[in-house]
Amino acid sequence: MLLAVSANLSLAQGIKEPQAVFDKGNDLLQSGKYTQALQRYKKIERAENVSGALFLNMGISYVNLDSLGLAKYYLMKAEQYPETRYLADKGIKYINERFSRQSAQLPKLPWDRALDWLRYHYEVSTVFIWGIILLNLGIIGIVGSWFLRKVSKPAKYSGIGLAGLGLVVILTSFFMNYLNHRYSRAVMVQQEASVTEKPQPKSALISKAYEGYTFTVDLKKSQNHQGWVYVRMSNGMYGWISKDEIKIL
Repeated sequence: MLLAVSANLSLAQGIKEPQAVFDKGNDLLQSGKYTQALQRYKKIERAENVSGALFLNMGISYVNLDSLGLAKYYLMKAEQYPETRYLADKGIKYINERFSRQSAQLPKLPWDRALDWLRYHYEVSTVFIWGIILLNLGIIGIVGSWFLRKVSKPAKYSGIGLAGLGLVVILTSFFMNYLNHRYSRAVMVQQEASVTEKPQPKSALISKAYEGYTFTVDLKKSQNHQGWVYVRMSNGMYGWISKDEIKIL
């Protein structure tokens, strides 16, 4: 389905030769020794010397071990890196077709889709810098209109437009930053779990979740409930799920 990916890893604390460990893991992966390969990859992960290639190869290993929930989790992590995004997307599509149960998908609003696209393709800092550039260009246009009488009106209106657009982009970057700190994605890695009304095992059942289901985790609302997280399911339903059942990105 996917080929192992190589990468150059920098020195990580706790591992003297991370590249050698990674290369050994790749050799084991290519030889079909997936459990042993994962042992090497996890050693690098624990040292926080991560990369898109590392997560992609971990996902491939779990696919071959038929742990599809964990495979999807690591491929979603690999999806966050431009260099492995294409292969990770391909792997996720392949995995989703293998799950025996599929969750309902609630269509997203256009604004939500636009924000998701921005968060997927650009860092908050990049959006903020573009907002500052547009705002400054707008200010230059407005100030320039005071001295350039022949083109004062076009310069003024262009400046106002650019400045307004810059402010919108800056506010968008702040909102993106808020979303990144407030919410995170998660994947169901166990076979089956209950989503409940309250963070209690015997609370009323909201829905059942199955391996491979994805969630949006409300990190702020979950922080005071140890062992539980508040989630929004892809079908739009909200509830609590045990933290042991999912992996948060």
